[in-house]
This record gives sequence, structure tokens and C-alpha cells, in this order.
Amino acid sequence: MTGPSRRFSRTGLAIIAVVGALSVAAIAGAAVLGAGGFSASPNPAGGSMPSGWPDASAAGPMPSAASCATAAPAASVVACAAASAPASAAAGSGTATDGSGTATGTSPVGAAGGSLSPSASPSATAPAGVVAAPTSPVGFDVRHTIVPMAFPLPASAAYRYGAGWRAPRDGVVRPYNLIRGVAPDGTLLRAHDGIDILVKVGTPVLAPFSGIVIDPATKWKPWDPARYGKVVVIESTEPTSDGYMAMLVHLSWLKVKVGEAVTRGQIVGRTGKTGNAGATPAHLHFELRAPFTIRYGYGGVVRRLDVFDPTPSVRAADPKAH
Repeated sequence: MTGPSRRFSRTGLAIIAVVGALSVAAIAGAAVLGAGGFSASPNPAGGSMPSGWPDASAAGPMPSAASCATAAPAASVVACAAASAPASAAAGSGTATDGSGTATGTSPVGAAGGSLSPSASPSATAPAGVVAAPTSPVGFDVRHTIVPMAFPLPASAAYRYGAGWRAPRDGVVRPYNLIRGVAPDGTLLRAHDGIDILVKVGTPVLAPFSGIVIDPATKWKPWDPARYGKVVVIESTEPTSDGYMAMLVHLSWLKVKVGEAVTRGQIVGRTGKTGNAGATPAHLHFELRAPFTIRYGYGGVVRRLDVFDPTPSVRAADPKAH
């Protein structure tokens, strides 16, 4: 090979080596860029989401439900939602069976692997440190769900807890009432739909959350005033409990009317013994109702109701319980 040809060959090889090095660097840079959260990564729920977007499954140790009841950083809201979901649902179980009285569902709301997007950022729907109530019956835990709310009685009131959720009750079972079983003749046996807070007559009753006062007779039919007496029902407009309803029963006096907007902590009436509470110790009967129905199965009878145990929510809000 002549001198000029040999020099050209060496130059060409040098250029090829430089190009190759630049290609390797570009590939490495793309890998680093992807690890930095700008590439699309698979979402277990389907589709894709930015790999840098908050995901409870990659947020470190899962906080306990107890720690979530206290103030928590805004970044922990997603993880707290997963912690408050039932363990059986996270495991893919939770289907109601006859006699169990549990809701159906195969996955908890807000659990790891759920679809997240910037428009559904936790901080956009719930204040920092507050876990929002479930927005779906899927994985709904009827015995342990906590709806953010205020206690329905003043902290200065003297009160104690009476009959709890699903305690035996007499009377006809309405389509919206819980049952505790079936009598031999096929009659449905009624259960307590709420929790009783024993307190003297005339104690102020407070709105547990901001919302609108609604007419129970248009929501649950047939409504029975002889059973419930004077009632205030508030449908929440708060972002952490939107659509949930609180039922305040057996009041002696009403301070608000249907259609009126109320704010959390506002006095809406006073306790009493109206309805079928005349022969019982004075108490406030309190119920929570979801904005969706939940499947229940008791004794071979399957029904769909919006009622669930209000005890965790009430006790979490109770100023004397902390």
C-alpha cells in the first residue's frame, strides 16, 4: 500500500473509533435519563405513567393505619390510603359469603399499583395529613373505614357509647336496613345501622362535616318517621368525604332545614328522644352512609346497601379518645 493510502486508512479508522465512542455515550445517557423519571414505565393497572410519579409500592415502608390517623406529610397520603385498605382485599380476597356481612371486592382503593396521574395528585383531593374516604365499593372495608369528620357532640358534653353497629333490633327491615340473619319462617331479622352515643336531652348536635342538609324520605324509601323521629341528614361536600352522608337521629329540635348548607362543627339541632327512642336512655343515634352501595350477604340473603360501621370514624373524631 502506498504512503497516502496508508494515511487515509489510519484517519478513517480514527473517525470510526470516535463515532463508536459517541454512540456508546449516547446509549448510556439515555439509560440514565430513563432512570431519572422521564421515561414511560409499565403500570400494573395497565397503560403507563411517568416512572418518577409517586407510587405507594416504591415509597418505602408502608405506614400503619394508626399513624395515618395523625398528621402526616402530604407525600404520605397515597401510602396511608393503601395502609387503611383491608389486608384481605390487598391479597385479592374479601368477597362476601353468606353470614359474613362483609363487602365484596378484590382490590383496595388507593392501594399500590393503582393508576395515578398528575390530575389525580393526592394533594389535589385531600389536605396534607388527611386520608380521603374510599370513592368506590371495590375493596371497601365496612368495619374499619375511617371517614374524616368532626365529632357530632361538643367536647364539653358528658357522653358514653351505647349500642353498636349490627346490634339486634326489633322492627320491620326496610330495603336500606341491615339484617343480622333470617328467622326460621323466613322473616329478616333487623340489625342496628349505626352507633348510639348516650347523652342527655338538649345537648347541641354538630355537623360532622360541611355539606347540604337533605331529606331522608327522598333517599331511603319507605322512610319511617315513627322510628327515626326528628332527623338531620347531611351530605358531605368536603373533598375527603364527598357524597358521604351522616344521619343524626332522635333529635328534639332542628336548627337547620332541608337544602341548607352547613359547615363542619355548626350546631344543627339538639339531642332528644323522638321516634322510637322514648323508652330508651337518651341518646344520639348516628349513622354514616356511603355514596355507593356495598354488597352484603347474610344467611343466604344477598343485598346491596350504602350503610357501614360508623364506629371507627366516630372514635377517630372523639376528642376524649386521644
